[in-house]
Amino acid sequence: MPMISFGDLAQSQVLRHQTTKAKDDITRLSKELTEGKVSDTARHLSGDMGPLMAIDSSLARLNGYGAVTRELGLFAEALQTGLSTISEMAMQSATTLISATGTSSTTQVNAAVATAAATLNSTLSTLNTRFGDRTLFAGQDTTGQAVGTSDTLLTALETAIATAGATDVATVEAAVDAWFAAPGGYDGTMYLGAPPLDAVPVAAGETVALDVTANDKALRGTLKGLAMAALVDRGLFAGQYDLRQGMAQRAGEVLLAGETDRAYLSAHLGGAQAQIDNAATRNESEATTLQIVRTGMVEVDPYETATRLQDAETQLQLIYTITARISRLSLADYL
Repeated sequence: MPMISFGDLAQSQVLRHQTTKAKDDITRLSKELTEGKVSDTARHLSGDMGPLMAIDSSLARLNGYGAVTRELGLFAEALQTGLSTISEMAMQSATTLISATGTSSTTQVNAAVATAAATLNSTLSTLNTRFGDRTLFAGQDTTGQAVGTSDTLLTALETAIATAGATDVATVEAAVDAWFAAPGGYDGTMYLGAPPLDAVPVAAGETVALDVTANDKALRGTLKGLAMAALVDRGLFAGQYDLRQGMAQRAGEVLLAGETDRAYLSAHLGGAQAQIDNAATRNESEATTLQIVRTGMVEVDPYETATRLQDAETQLQLIYTITARISRLSLADYL
């Protein structure tokens, strides 16, 4: 039977091909051993990429929810801080006003209403606080201010009181209440924002609405109490100590009674914060689980990969040895 042999050129090409393949195997296996995952995912999964693509899609969705919950969480925290600040200032003013009116000192009453007027400015400033480039209490209109100035508020109330012909504490408060409730009153003059923010998805089938604005009942009531005291500071019932004292006391009572509404508003926001935190925790847990599954689909066995890498290196060394021997082969050795 005749012997089939390869010529020199054919042998050279075979060795070159085997050398290239061994080098490619070493490079691929070294990368897989270092990264802990296969370099050719489609080949590793036998072309069935559907489950992996589904996992990647879910991870991308959860990553999006993560960005939303992080921003919402910070926004809600800023809102809660603003509400806490306003409530604390209102309670301090209530205490000061009620304490001052319990005495017969004109000086203390004047000092209390002056402090309340300053607190009104601080409260309006807090309502106009911005979180990054967004106004906290302006609802959907996050680019502008939430409320106007104290001068705008007090001037409008003075006009309403004069129009109503109010001459005592009860009729003044009624005029103030009517102005705050009227469509063109607080809504049209002081509140510069828009309707509350829409609900935002934070998880599959779950949304959260941070719907607190400066137009909320609790905040309108707080501004009413501070404004009543500030009106006295601006000269309401000038020269009439009993009426000034009565107005200051009533302002303190309004602020004190408003603590219930402020607490409810803070609790409502706290519920939204808890919902955001829970959604974020669930999303993170689901993402972790999916990532573990994904890793298991594309990871390599370190021991097996190291063994195959060693085999590839041994094969390459053998090819080099054979090539060296062939290159030194003489005619006499061949014969």
